[in-house]
Amino acid sequence: MTKTMEGIRVLEVAEHTFVPAASAVLADWGADVIKVEHAVRGDAMRGLGRIGVLDLSKGVHVILEHSNRGKRSIGLDLAQSDGLDVLYAIAKTSDVFLTNKQPQVLDKLKISVDDLRAQNPDIIYARGTAFGPKGPDRERGGYDMTGFWCRAASAAAITPPGFPSALPQPAPAYGDSIGGMTIAGGIAAALLRRERTGEAGVVDVSLLGSGAWAMSAAIALSLQNEAPWGLTSMATQASRGPGNPLTGTYKTRDERFVCFVMLQAFAYWPDFCGHIGRPELASDPRFDSHENLATNAGLAREIISEVMATRTLAEWTAASRH
Repeated sequence: MTKTMEGIRVLEVAEHTFVPAASAVLADWGADVIKVEHAVRGDAMRGLGRIGVLDLSKGVHVILEHSNRGKRSIGLDLAQSDGLDVLYAIAKTSDVFLTNKQPQVLDKLKISVDDLRAQNPDIIYARGTAFGPKGPDRERGGYDMTGFWCRAASAAAITPPGFPSALPQPAPAYGDSIGGMTIAGGIAAALLRRERTGEAGVVDVSLLGSGAWAMSAAIALSLQNEAPWGLTSMATQASRGPGNPLTGTYKTRDERFVCFVMLQAFAYWPDFCGHIGRPELASDPRFDSHENLATNAGLAREIISEVMATRTLAEWTAASRH
């Protein structure tokens, strides 16, 4: 990977995954990341021994490594003047200060925006929060399951109607990792702005904001159609593919799935029919024009479903290459 961040130093006072994942990305890009951990216990993630049913106490703590690879670490007690002096000394040589501490903690530890700018007026100050720096929840903490997944509506969209509870995220640190990339992009933009204007800005990214952005297209459709986006909407789009049988998923003989995204259905229809071994469907009067294919999309989907169920995923993959 091109080390576009070589020569950039990032000073991090953060724990768990959301914000540390951002500086892991910056380290991948070549930045020198100095992570400040609690002098005794370290990053709180170090003490998290289990993720669901997975034991993290043996060997490498892979979740910690996920968001802290490529960094240097130092243990400091920021509640003591000596520890704070060391942090300030590092801040004077840094381009970015990155944190996920809550506002009252930042003030208490004397590492707020004003505190850091007093040491280095050119430092970019980046904050990752649960619900943003403004509003009634600005001082509330949170995790990606709460801020990104549930509050920003992904959970509501994916949970089947009548299901006894909201479905969880599909993977550990799912929203944290996406949010971390968002912070990394914000920092990159802030560095470019500083280079062009000389102004060192403040970067604010929240789990709620990242989650809302991930759902933004669905939110826009919901507002336009005056109906909430949910599993019914997605099932209609993915399984029935409004007017287009060449979108959505089809089950194979071995219980796997093939996903088609051919948005201009009739343009691909003749070639597709040949690939699935049914070339006669291309000239079938029910499907021989764009209008006829759209009108009879449900029937076309039924036929395709029957055909796809006759072969395994490996067999269809091989067929697609001929």
